[in-house]
This record gives sequence, C-alpha cells and structure tokens, in this order.
Amino acid sequence: MREIERIKESVARGKIAPVYLWHGEDRFLIQEALQVLKSFYFMTDPSGSGIELVSAKELSPAAIVERANTSSFFANRLVVVEEVTYFQDGQTTDLELFGDYFSNPNPSTCLLFIAESVHRGRKFYKALDRAGEILEFCAPKRPQEWLTWVQLELKLREKSMDTQVATQFIEWAGHHTGVLSQELDKLVIFMGDRKKITLEDIKSLTPRALEASIFDLLDAVAARTSAKALQTLHEVLREEHPLKVLALLVRQVRLLLGCNAWRRQGGNVAEAPSRLGISPYETQKVWQQSVRLSTEQLEKALSECLNTDLALKTGGGEPGLLLEMMIIKFCQ
Repeated sequence: MREIERIKESVARGKIAPVYLWHGEDRFLIQEALQVLKSFYFMTDPSGSGIELVSAKELSPAAIVERANTSSFFANRLVVVEEVTYFQDGQTTDLELFGDYFSNPNPSTCLLFIAESVHRGRKFYKALDRAGEILEFCAPKRPQEWLTWVQLELKLREKSMDTQVATQFIEWAGHHTGVLSQELDKLVIFMGDRKKITLEDIKSLTPRALEASIFDLLDAVAARTSAKALQTLHEVLREEHPLKVLALLVRQVRLLLGCNAWRRQGGNVAEAPSRLGISPYETQKVWQQSVRLSTEQLEKALSECLNTDLALKTGGGEPGLLLEMMIIKFCQ
C-alpha cells in the first residue's frame, strides 16, 4: 500500500498514531500526505489552531516535548517537526527526552517528525518505531513503478491513458512526482469531461523536460546527425539559458564516461546506480546511450564543453552560436 493511502485509511478510521516518523527524498509525496493528515484536524477545528509546525533546527527536544504535552480544550493537536537532523552523529544526549515521551505520549497529540534520511540503528529510531509508525516516502525508481504511480494518479482524477501514452508522458514531463502531478492536474482541466488523455493532449499542453531533450540531443550526436542535433539544441535554447543547457550536457557526458569506465571494469548495469549516484531508471537510459558513444568521443565532448564554458563566462562569443559550434564538433 502506498504511504499516502495508509494515511488516508488512518484518517478515515480516525485512528491516528500518537507518533510518526516520515522520511525520504520525495518532498512532494510527504507534503501530499501531510495535507491528508491535516484534514483530520480541520474536521474538528476548521481554523487549524490545533496544528503547529516547528523546526528541529530551531527548537530543542525539551521545547518540542513541551509542545507535544500541551493539550487543547477544543480539539486534538498535530505537532509537525520538520528539518529533523537527529540521526546525525553527535546528537544523543537531549534525545533521551523523546524516549521518555514515547513511552507515555499525550493521547490528544500526534507528534510527527519529518526527516530526509534516517539511521535505523539509532535509539531514537527504535524507540519511535515501538511507540508509533514509520513511513518512507520514495519516488518510483523503475519504469514499471513509474507507470503504476501515474496510473494510480489518473484513477484518482477519474482519467486514463494507454500504457504507451503514459510512458511517453513520463518521458516528456520528467521523473519528478510533483511536476507530473501538476501536469496531470492541468490536463484534467484542459480535457473537461473527456476521460482518456491522448499523446496529442500531452504534447499540446505539457512542456517537455530539459533532461529529455538532452537525451535526444546526445542521441543525435551518437548518430552523427548534426542537423537533428542542432534542431534539438535550438528547441532547448528557446526555453532554457545556455549556461543551464551546458551544465546538463557536462553532467550527461560525465555520466556516460562513468558508464563506459564501469563497463570496462566488468561492472554491470544493476550495480551502476550506486556507482554513479543516480536512480536505476536514469541509469538504464544512460547505460544504453553510452554503448553508442566511445570513450574517445566522450572525452573530446567533455573537453569541448569546458572550452565552451570558458568562452561563455569570458564573453568569447554569442552563447547560442558557441553551443552550436560545440555540437557540430561533437558530431564530427
């Protein structure tokens, strides 16, 4: 069950845990779940006076425990502790106060901790796990997981897409849950009562992600098709600043070089995500593209990127023209 569905179920049953820890890199999914949890408290107090947001960087554990122990005469309370860094080294002494609170939490308060990363071996984590509920919010990683996520979002909006269209939508809009959700909302408004979203709908309304265009650009370079590469470059430059485009090209070339180096060492695509520091989904695409570009080509491309970067920053020419010249050299 998706994390947000678990929260919805708890709200529907009126069974809110006294203590939560939500963690993960996907801030959009966490904020989406937080809105659902807040709805439980708005039902009894539309003013939201029982909801308090605090920062672990600004308040001590003692001050947070004091707020959690504060009761309201009118409604239950939700205390949300953001920017939690309690899993970092050196933070142990004051956290003992939380252990005491977890053993006897205030029944009228839900104490929610939100962290980007956690350490499951710490006492704080184990004590919280015994007292409440821990949820991890991660964006989909593999192609099928992304498709499943999009189809669930479409179902919530009472719309549909063919599998091929959904795949193209993800490629077109990018692999960010928040962006995809916003684009789906726009498509729903655009469509009105019509149920099925088509590829034409997506292309007419959804802006293409820069990362997707960079992949197309390097595909054209790999095929040494300078006309197609320049056409893609012009499309990208209509939407983005030349320095941003160059930065993404540099990143992509470095990832491709990393793939080639890892392949020469006998490594495989399954181990590449941890080596490259990117998601499994992006790794699959980069790995496939790296097969078509030799190390010599990529080293030359990286050198040209650095030369172009220097020219851009020192006024060595018109930015668009400098990038065009660079792409032509890539294709030679």
